[in-house]
Amino acid sequence: MSRLTLPALTLAAALALPTAPVAANSLSISINPGTAQEARVLGALVTAYAIHRDIRSGADVRQVGRNHGAALRQSGGGNLGIIRQRGADHSAELIQRGGNNTQAILQFGRGADARVTQRGGESGLLLQYGW
Repeated sequence: MSRLTLPALTLAAALALPTAPVAANSLSISINPGTAQEARVLGALVTAYAIHRDIRSGADVRQVGRNHGAALRQSGGGNLGIIRQRGADHSAELIQRGGNNTQAILQFGRGADARVTQRGGESGLLLQYGW
């Protein structure tokens, strides 16, 4: 009877895991509330961030670096959308329909890509780092 060493077990476990597509060169953390109370808390956090950054309107896009693309579309009242891109080659699109949506998309590194659509009363936070 043979015994497997820790490196052999680690390799076997790694080979058994599903692999990500080759083009997936980013790490994304998306926070989307599951209850109305969580939505209010997350909306308040995004609003506090907007106040801290001195954002006076319902939409804000700030890009530092090069070759970024961003689109932010809003219809309805009370929407707050923030897109921040730092690094190079990021792409982000935020569409807010209806009212009372809050969303922040924050991208760092290189080549992160985001597409978010909200349909009314939704909150979210998306952090991305690309390489």
